[in-house]
Amino acid sequence: MELRDLRFFCLTAEIEHVTKAADRLGVAQPFLTRIIKQIEEEIGGELFEKVGRRIRLNSNGEVFYKYAKQVLADMESLYSEMDYVFDRKEQTITLLCNTESFATRLIIAFRDKNPDYTLSVLNVTKQEMIEALTTGEAQFALSSPPIKENEGLNLITKQAFSAKGIILLPPGHRLLAKNPIVLEDLRGERLVTMPRNSGMRNKIDPVFEKYDFHPQIVFESNNLNMITQAVQGGFGYAIVTPLIMEDYPELRKYCVDIEIPEVIGEYGLTYNKLTVENRNAKHFRDFVLEFLENLQEHYNNWETRPSADNITE
Repeated sequence: MELRDLRFFCLTAEIEHVTKAADRLGVAQPFLTRIIKQIEEEIGGELFEKVGRRIRLNSNGEVFYKYAKQVLADMESLYSEMDYVFDRKEQTITLLCNTESFATRLIIAFRDKNPDYTLSVLNVTKQEMIEALTTGEAQFALSSPPIKENEGLNLITKQAFSAKGIILLPPGHRLLAKNPIVLEDLRGERLVTMPRNSGMRNKIDPVFEKYDFHPQIVFESNNLNMITQAVQGGFGYAIVTPLIMEDYPELRKYCVDIEIPEVIGEYGLTYNKLTVENRNAKHFRDFVLEFLENLQEHYNNWETRPSADNITE
């Protein structure tokens, strides 16, 4: 039995479909089936059971999977340690995000202190994060709202950062004269926001549903520059967070607080507890958590709109 065989087995167990696993691995389905059969013959028993067109680990397979994942993680840690011993400095960390609120800021800060690391940052959905962390295709995910921990998948989530929601209004809007506002003040107003399944929408949609509020969405984009420009152009208002507005200080005078108890910006760092045993992964995790802790302290006393700002411009 080779390490390759363990990787093939684990991915098949995670996808629960031999053909799809073979496609992901870039091998023929009969070849993957043969590898799994060889493992079962060596172990002395079946590891999967059929469920319709899919397969699922049986009780024997669950035990084998647990230890196979640990072996693979230990080997990854071994390679990492040997890179350290031989002073091989080039390292790659893969971070998945569904928010761009402070991802760029975090990346720049990490690169400033760790120039030998390569950061691969991808914007994906929450479900894609869970799958990639489980299969080992990514080491970390920064998600809003945070991913719930699932011990069966070895996932750990650290609640890293939270921020209140504020309202960005077009210049000259009537509500600029009122601060704070309530959700009812926005009824009938047009909303500029991010698409469904984005970090922001995952938080505000349940709030709208809770208060029986049905916004009139007129513009959607994952690009914060386009959202702020749309608001400035009079398309409508946007729900943002202080950390977003930190990058647009000239627009703070167009922001007002909103009196709802829900936290709008809530972020968590999720990783596979086996993967983080790797030296490089630990280093990145500790850096991110410290970065976000400092960010939280900064925004705890953030003032939405300085009193001297012109509110009717």
